[in-house]
Amino acid sequence: MKVIVVGAGPGALADFTGRATDALKEADIVLTSDRLAQPLKQLNGNVRILGVMDTAAFINDKADEDMKICVCASGDTGFYSIASTLAKKIDPAIDLEFISGIGSLAYFAAKVKMGYEDMKLVSLHGKDKSIVPYVCYNERVFTLTGGSIKAHDIIKSLREAGLSNVTLYIGEKLSMEEERIVKGSPAELADVVFDDLTVMIIENKDYVNRYVTLKDGDFVRGKSPMTKEAVRNLSVSALEIEPVDIVYDIGAGTGSVTCAMALKACESMVYALEKEDYAVNLVKENMEKTGARNIIIRQAAAPDGMAAFPAADKVFIGGSTGNLKGIIETILARNDKAVFVITAVTLETISQSVDVLKTLGMEMDITCANISQAQKLGRYNLMKAENPVYIIKGAKTFEK
Repeated sequence: MKVIVVGAGPGALADFTGRATDALKEADIVLTSDRLAQPLKQLNGNVRILGVMDTAAFINDKADEDMKICVCASGDTGFYSIASTLAKKIDPAIDLEFISGIGSLAYFAAKVKMGYEDMKLVSLHGKDKSIVPYVCYNERVFTLTGGSIKAHDIIKSLREAGLSNVTLYIGEKLSMEEERIVKGSPAELADVVFDDLTVMIIENKDYVNRYVTLKDGDFVRGKSPMTKEAVRNLSVSALEIEPVDIVYDIGAGTGSVTCAMALKACESMVYALEKEDYAVNLVKENMEKTGARNIIIRQAAAPDGMAAFPAADKVFIGGSTGNLKGIIETILARNDKAVFVITAVTLETISQSVDVLKTLGMEMDITCANISQAQKLGRYNLMKAENPVYIIKGAKTFEK
């Protein structure tokens, strides 16, 4: 058996490559989606509509037959395509070939006269994730929409996150007679109705450099306690946050750690709890000031306030109001691989934190940070010591 996965490009036959057209004409059967079936019948009389997993099952069932199957995929074979799924799911003995097509990225970027060498590529098609982190930390984002997340959902999320200054380029029914391409701000396009399957380029000239280290002067202080710069950096570093991690901040205070973690979780969200209303407002001010908008802040006490949050990968606990054991147990019940960092200043908090982690059978790594900052005194710089802070890292097992 020979299986050829063909990239159809945006969909119009005129945009198929010559190799793709030849392969489709020569195939014994063409498997494709409902959207592409009708035009493909002009090239091959035996076109069948199948879903991704049904396509893999069909190919495996026919593996011993002497036939040529052509699978026609939307766009290119290398960008969130059925091609990569088939490569994993079908019998390795089957002769498999990919023929690339004109991807929607290349087509759409050409239409809006824009290069795409520096774009962040994201697919929200059929996925439950937010575009907000990507837009915060990248000048240009290209995304595919569809399934549960559509163009109007993205526009709404951008407005709610305060990203009203971005420029949207939206394309639908690309290469077809009904093709439509629009440009505007989230506010200008808020009431426009778009097709379920669209492509978007989101341009944010005020994107945040996620590689910067936030300074204490970058934050509005207010009357909430703030984790100082050196301890903040050590704590965030200890968590080893990856871009896709779901992160909690329990007892957010001013939001300084919240914002620092948000820069690390640049393809995900930070979920923060703070029980004081004035502190919640302060966190929102600092989100605005630093541009770290991939944060959901809720006024509530832990662990009850965490119920609506997705399971956490990394957790910073700056304040537990006596509920430390309950907080950690609740988080571990949803993800027993979660990693925790607790900061403690008083002997009582240090003792309680160690006892709780021991009781829960967790491994620990404890660091005592003694920080001194230079203070100008006439012609001299005097080192002024801050209170020592214990940074306690805990997890069921530390990954090697």
